[in-house]
Amino acid sequence: MKEKILIVDDDDQLVSAYRDYLSGLGYPVDSAGEIEEAQTLLSHFQYSVVITDLRLSRLSFGGLELVKFIRDASLATRVVVLTAYGWPELKAEATNQGVDAFLRKPMRLSDLAKTVAVLSGGAA
Repeated sequence: MKEKILIVDDDDQLVSAYRDYLSGLGYPVDSAGEIEEAQTLLSHFQYSVVITDLRLSRLSFGGLELVKFIRDASLATRVVVLTAYGWPELKAEATNQGVDAFLRKPMRLSDLAKTVAVLSGGAA
């Protein structure tokens, strides 16, 4: 069985697309629409990879707040940040905070799957 994935995004259509695609590849997938829900899931379940949007509805850079929560809790979870904003400074800040991969929206679902495979220790 493949490693468990958590998707955090407030766009239900994107979450559905990501979940359907990754589930079709054999990954067990949970999802959350807000940081608090994601934190609760992370406190109760182990995830190999968290895929989070950078911008969540209430916070401009809520995805980075979630990264901070993961790193402060010393969770062995890899993090992929998705964003429509590709500023080099933002990517550098995300990397400094412990983000493992930074993907720019829109992207191919196959590119997301390759990133997840590499981060979860599967074949790319």
